[in-house]
Amino acid sequence: MGKIILLDEATANQIAAGEVVERPAAAVKELVENALDAGARQIKISVAGGGLASISVADDGSGIAAEDVPLAILRHATSKIRLITDLANIRSLGFRGEALPSIAAVSRLRVVTRQPDDLAGAELVVHGGKIVSQGEIGCPVGTEIRVEELFYNTPARLKFLKSEAAETARITDTVQRLALAWPEVSFSYSVNGREQLVTAGNGQLLDVLFCVLGRQNGRHFFPLAWQGPLLSLQGFLGRPGLARANRNLQFFYINRRPVRSPLLSDALQSAYLTLLPRRRFPAAVVFLELDPSEVDVNVHPAKREVRFAREQDIYRQFLSGARQALRGESLTGEIPLPAARPFSFPNGSYKPTQETIFSVAEAAAASETALPLWEGDRTPNRLPKPLPTLRPLGQLAGMYILAQSEAGDLYIVDQHAAHERVLYDLFAQDVQDGKLAVQEVIPQTVEVDPQNAAALVGALKVFARAGLSLDTFGHNSFILRTVPLFFRQNLNQDDILMLVQAASVHSEATQLLGEILKMMACKAAIRAGQLLSREEMAHLLASLAETEQPFTCPHGRPAVMSLAAGALAAHFGRR
Repeated sequence: MGKIILLDEATANQIAAGEVVERPAAAVKELVENALDAGARQIKISVAGGGLASISVADDGSGIAAEDVPLAILRHATSKIRLITDLANIRSLGFRGEALPSIAAVSRLRVVTRQPDDLAGAELVVHGGKIVSQGEIGCPVGTEIRVEELFYNTPARLKFLKSEAAETARITDTVQRLALAWPEVSFSYSVNGREQLVTAGNGQLLDVLFCVLGRQNGRHFFPLAWQGPLLSLQGFLGRPGLARANRNLQFFYINRRPVRSPLLSDALQSAYLTLLPRRRFPAAVVFLELDPSEVDVNVHPAKREVRFAREQDIYRQFLSGARQALRGESLTGEIPLPAARPFSFPNGSYKPTQETIFSVAEAAAASETALPLWEGDRTPNRLPKPLPTLRPLGQLAGMYILAQSEAGDLYIVDQHAAHERVLYDLFAQDVQDGKLAVQEVIPQTVEVDPQNAAALVGALKVFARAGLSLDTFGHNSFILRTVPLFFRQNLNQDDILMLVQAASVHSEATQLLGEILKMMACKAAIRAGQLLSREEMAHLLASLAETEQPFTCPHGRPAVMSLAAGALAAHFGRR
């Protein structure tokens, strides 16, 4: 007897539903996208119990015709496409005809809808995919869908869901991403009866960004606008100080569709290559517009993933647009002043204690991680581009150059980070132009483990481009024969091993070359504690101003901090 059978309709529908609605956030996404496709200008979303107890999405869109309401819960019933050729030119968010059937199969669902020309609305109640009742009802124009007891008939799926708080967080993230994509639509979102998000629907993306990410974080963004032959970019990029240890502040949209794309994330990371430390990820809200035929949105049941027809072109153009925006923006960090308060001397003494002395160096160090960099309604200092002409005042702790701009602002420059940036840019330009001068050194032998040896053999040409001529010498040994001419000191064994290990970590040639350039520039730069003459400081500041990104070292650590003259005067009560 054969073992293959046809699954019954209920089982098949529940399996199909699991592909589209794997958790409450997916149900919210599908319902809100349907509301947007219906032309809604106001969308009200409310959830309870992490979306398992209830989900309600009400809109003022075009509504559903009464005769179409029963069809809406049938699989693959859709008003968005007619032919397979339509899939190559999709502009709508929902088109599969799976959202309502999938939700209805695993919940108790109620649909209330009315079109503008209808005198009465239509109501449909469905439990577990089966119609319980339908008829006319009085209701406003638009559609309201209420989902209760999600997954009540699929208890196995409930075991794989997270806590109520975790599921609510996923729903919140979904709503926020959709609200950012549609600033002209007013979103109202509440959780367990408490309002969480309200947007004005005035079409201003920055206003929605402030609502979603908070005003303090929102002020760390600057505009992105770029037009390429294949795509256009609009939105906002975050300053390096807003970077996080994860990608939660990255929002990508393709033709208004929220997506998660490793390709776009990698391109964004490359744009910030020398502006951020390792394992820090920039913030961004980026909208890509391109011909729908260039992107396949039909590769995932929940439409979260996309596939590009020309991935390398998309990558290069995205990278170019992001880099252009970064080059045009001042990324100098501000030093946050301590809150003004009356100065007091301990025990009546007129000698300040160590704790009461304001240290500029400590403030600079603290500002590397302190967020926000300014408070209240203060706006960031919009500095000229590139750095203004700076006049050195002296050194602090043998590490920082204190300088003054023509406007009277105080600048604090980390001398090692600044010199590292200068060397990196010169080094990279010489490599790109093929004009890197090298010098022979006393041959140094380095022995590595087999894994690193294999990686290094495949990367010898990359090292040679960076002026590091390495020859094989036995199975796992190599001889270093040349270094770049600007490199004044000897490379010790640890330095060489660190460079060699980079070949194992970065298999892609461009990334490896960048890492080598950063390591070499760091090793050759002046160190903390090295005293500089006034002329040397002036020359370093002038050279820094000529670099493409004078605000950080190549590893992303801040190189320049500023303290505006006006802020200083206000702090001391001079205005």
